[in-house]
Amino acid sequence: MYDISKYMYHYYGYGLWWGFPFGPLLGIAFWLFIIFFVFGRHRHWERHQDSKKDMTAEEVLADRFARGQIDEKEYEKRLEVLKKHSK
Repeated sequence: MYDISKYMYHYYGYGLWWGFPFGPLLGIAFWLFIIFFVFGRHRHWERHQDSKKDMTAEEVLADRFARGQIDEKEYEKRLEVLKKHSK
């Protein structure tokens, strides 16, 4: 029968130690990335929401048109309705 255990010692015994210094560093880097991603996205979302609160209806409409969410005909139609109802 073929005994693989004598070869496995050399593969796992010496090869594993080369990654030892990088294992904890990768673990720390992983958790720092997760923390940065969660808090960074939360702060970005809060800033984005705060900027939307102070916008008028016409500014929101212009913003949607600038982003390409509505076309020019839709923009002009909605702007006309806003101006008609604001008088």
